[in-house]
Amino acid sequence: MTHFVSDKSLERPGYIYENGVGYPIGVKPAIVWNHIDGPLLHTSDCGLHWLTLWERIQLHLGLTDINAIDKRRRRDAQPRR
Repeated sequence: MTHFVSDKSLERPGYIYENGVGYPIGVKPAIVWNHIDGPLLHTSDCGLHWLTLWERIQLHLGLTDINAIDKRRRRDAQPRR
């Protein structure tokens, strides 16, 4: 369930905001850069992943994006057969 906000004071907890549109955590991948334990990725399947130094470097240099890391994390989380 998305919602639109015109003022920062209207933002709801548990939502990620992008250009004034709020998405519940778990619908779209998002990074919390100022987490106390380091940058934290909320994956689209509601998982959590702390970004490695290599992933942070790749993001900074534009070699990857948040969706690619999310896809890789979901694939790695699949049980092996």
